[in-house]
Amino acid sequence: MIRRSLSLIIITSVFLAARPQPSQAYTLQYRDSSGILARRWLTNPILISFSSSLAAPPANIKVGSDVIETARHALRHWSAASNVRFIELTSQVQAISPPNSGDGINVITVSTESGPLFGSSDNPALTRVFYDSSGAIVEADIALNPHELFSTDGTPGTYDLESTLTHEIGHLIGLDHSAVIAATMQPRQAKNGMYGLPAFTQRTLSNDDKIAARSLYGPRNGTGSISGKLITSSGGRAETIFGAHVFAEEVATGRVVAGSVTLANGDYHLEDLPPGEYRLIAQSLNGPVAARDISPGGGSYLGLVDTTPSFRSFVGLGPNLAEATTVKPNVAVDSSFFVLSTPPPSLKPAVIGMNDELSTAPLPLEPGKTFTIYVGGPGVDGIKADDISLSSSLLTVNLGTLRDEEFDVPYPVISFEITVARNIQPGDYSIRLRSSSNELAYLPGAITVESPSNRK
Repeated sequence: MIRRSLSLIIITSVFLAARPQPSQAYTLQYRDSSGILARRWLTNPILISFSSSLAAPPANIKVGSDVIETARHALRHWSAASNVRFIELTSQVQAISPPNSGDGINVITVSTESGPLFGSSDNPALTRVFYDSSGAIVEADIALNPHELFSTDGTPGTYDLESTLTHEIGHLIGLDHSAVIAATMQPRQAKNGMYGLPAFTQRTLSNDDKIAARSLYGPRNGTGSISGKLITSSGGRAETIFGAHVFAEEVATGRVVAGSVTLANGDYHLEDLPPGEYRLIAQSLNGPVAARDISPGGGSYLGLVDTTPSFRSFVGLGPNLAEATTVKPNVAVDSSFFVLSTPPPSLKPAVIGMNDELSTAPLPLEPGKTFTIYVGGPGVDGIKADDISLSSSLLTVNLGTLRDEEFDVPYPVISFEITVARNIQPGDYSIRLRSSSNELAYLPGAITVESPSNRK
């Protein structure tokens, strides 16, 4: 049976500054050992002007949608997660500022005047951010694409307005895209109807999103951090790895907590980690989130197209060669890794899915139920049932359910059943694959388990 494959729209935010500065690497960016480069607002609260277009939205927004209240909800998600604060104003401004001429008004607009910004693009929204000479944000504007359909009630074929605005406000406060699949700040958004469900997942901030916001604005009392470099060898010389994804899973629960993408100098930073034991995993960005998706605006990631050099996924070994790194309150852990020169990855899961659809959207699973899920990409057809595992013991792969599937895509697809325990904690979990040659590949945050109150 041939089933259709549904690709998702990249949410591209344009970062154009009055004076170009390096772009934020999702969590904190260090200039050097003497200080931190500001990639955030230094004024707090932030004044947000709701364009008059929100009160009288155009026809691409479903009739009856309360755009103003939805925008307020999106702002509250970030202020509830961190010390960033917003003050709501109103404005008659309909269009965002041109690239090199900010007007000092931080506007959210849904006006049809934004149409020329998008041209033929089907991206749902755009955020334009302005910086001063020190790298601090001084203005940020958000525009919705008037050529795309939005709703607040899950109408199939529309974008969920709250999810879109929550993602864009993440850019407004200084965040780039995340490589954690279930993060609100991952670079793609599903339309309602994907997997036969409303696309509400990105309304809820992941742990990765919350930690990113707190890294910029606090609070950070009693937390620790892990940072370091990824280095390999080329021609007998040390070489840093640009565009690798380093993410942390809680050892106790298996939840994905935070992720970082390495800079050109190989640096990664995982900030604001609660005390505990973490498993660090590093891999090339060649899956559902690609390296080129992290920051299309450039900045610190200017020129990033692929992880360079590419390497095979590995679990970072901590002290005493343990697979866990201990984080203590107010302690910064230095955990750098030398990546052995290996062949490039051959096991590259690119999509996931359920309910007869493939996508790059996270799989929303409910406690106490069993689901058939799909994984597709080069090399997955060589996977055996006992080579599939999940980051939590409360997520069980049912042996004997592994199947080859037929989809209209240029790579193999497999399916298998997962049973979700009733007592699993809400959060995001990873799918782990191992090939017959012992090669590892991860789908970080591919599974998201939400509390019942967040499923509406």
